[in-house]
Amino acid sequence: MSVVIDLDNLDRLAAHAGAELVSKQPHWGDAILCDGLVYAARALHSDAPRLVAEKWFAPRLSAGPQTQGWFWVWAAEALPTLDLYEKTKNAAYLDYACKIVDFMESSATRTPGGAIVPHPPAMEVWIDVSYFTAPAMAMLARIERDPQRMERALAQLIAHARTLLDPATGLFWHVAYVDKGAHSPCLWARGNSWFSIAAPQLLADVEAAGTIDRFAAPVGEIREVLARQLNAIAGLQDKSGLWHTVIDRPDSYIEASSAAGFALGMGRALRIRIPGLNEALVRGAYRRALEALRANIDVQGAFTNVSEQTPPGDFDFYNSIKIGHAPFATGVCLMALSEAAEESSP
Repeated sequence: MSVVIDLDNLDRLAAHAGAELVSKQPHWGDAILCDGLVYAARALHSDAPRLVAEKWFAPRLSAGPQTQGWFWVWAAEALPTLDLYEKTKNAAYLDYACKIVDFMESSATRTPGGAIVPHPPAMEVWIDVSYFTAPAMAMLARIERDPQRMERALAQLIAHARTLLDPATGLFWHVAYVDKGAHSPCLWARGNSWFSIAAPQLLADVEAAGTIDRFAAPVGEIREVLARQLNAIAGLQDKSGLWHTVIDRPDSYIEASSAAGFALGMGRALRIRIPGLNEALVRGAYRRALEALRANIDVQGAFTNVSEQTPPGDFDFYNSIKIGHAPFATGVCLMALSEAAEESSP
């Protein structure tokens, strides 16, 4: 599955992203951008991107996580702190992540099916939250060698999948309104990409922890759902290598953030060999997506053509979201290109 990644392109993206992270106004996606810099540091064999991430996190480590604030801000901080812990072995990062994950597990509002609710008292399940919760729980479980927490991570991802899956397509709705028995009306591409990132990351941690056989049933369910989703996603790719923002509607515009997420998810799924995955189809879509990512990095190193922050709505609403830049998209692009670069290195 070898792919060739232009490290100069990745270096330019990381340099621009690092300068932006420490100079612009705060954004909920900054933690994802921070995580992307940690990935880039590893792929580029350079401390510079990681040092920017550490600089950004320094005041947060001193203050501790603010779990009473807006969900998207504090929940997004768990994964980069765990990645920084694994790189630096600084116990302060591990403690920070533990507090976030423990709050998710002990205090976050949940649906009757167990899915974490980001905006209580609204009984809503968001596909984005599958990324903000289960992978951090699984990564922490692997680090701490805690099979009970791993079991809860699997259950959390399955709760999201069961609540949001569209059985006709194998794709996911953006939001489910559990108390109303309804869901948002569109299959949003970036929302689907969050699940495609989260699922293989969790599965890789289950495998690394040596618990695949112990959790055979939930692992099998997640593999089946992920394979079907990625097969469907690959079949909906635009000739540009990108996807339409409403993924099954070619009359919606194409944008780059979902391609970053799908490239990251597809690369991971191909590496861990998911049963039922159409590897030839998905590998072709993966390569085209990586090419499209590179084509959407401008000469300054900014990741462009990104659909900006998107709450749920009708088709016309999704199609009206502005195109520009966003830290969460740059972070995921950094992750996708970094993992591809590591895969292609000798």
